[in-house]
Amino acid sequence: MLRSIGGIGIAAACILGLGLGRVGHAQPAAAKPSEAPLPSCLDQTIRDELGRELKPRGVQERDFLKKHKFELVGHGGLYAGDLTSSSWLAGGSLAFWFTEDFGVEARFDYTHLAVDLDSPLANFFGTSYFKPGPAYLALGNLLWSPIHAKMKMGGGIVHSDIMVSAGAGRLIHDSVQGVSYDAGISLDLFTTKWITFRFDARDVMTVQEAVAETRFTHNLMTTAGIALWIPTGL
Repeated sequence: MLRSIGGIGIAAACILGLGLGRVGHAQPAAAKPSEAPLPSCLDQTIRDELGRELKPRGVQERDFLKKHKFELVGHGGLYAGDLTSSSWLAGGSLAFWFTEDFGVEARFDYTHLAVDLDSPLANFFGTSYFKPGPAYLALGNLLWSPIHAKMKMGGGIVHSDIMVSAGAGRLIHDSVQGVSYDAGISLDLFTTKWITFRFDARDVMTVQEAVAETRFTHNLMTTAGIALWIPTGL
């Protein structure tokens, strides 16, 4: 009886050992089709399609550099006086750019100052309170260009700079007293490598006397002009 039980135990142990051996030598399961890597030719085709459809974005280089160049501008526009009547204005400026962002400018403008109310007052009182005549504006400014922008115009992209400026000088006229100050904002459109267009708005601040009134005035100037860039070779 004991021998029979021992034989059965030995047989069961052998069967269990054979089963564990088969499990240990089992082949790994095959990968699913969805887990298989894509063929390299398909990867390249997808990359090519995306490359044609997607446009690169982000910071791009300027197509025009103004560092170490002179900017010669001729402009014309409107002079709207605080105490005087509005009049035309013409002039020009010459700037030199030390970097892409900082420069200095010398500016000269010519306008005609008059007061429309002076003629009726002169007829009434018999005395003219304001002498109309030419006025000359000479200014020196510091230029700072903190913003470089791109605009879509005519089916293409036009680069531009938005600038701010401030300085001092003199508005030469009998009605003006002391030093004049100015502050303004400008837009340069870089259409070619040599010529750009400039739009400018400026506040000219000065002490002025007109029609028996003397006060610190704010006079608005708006101009549009064409700029010629002159390289220096520096």
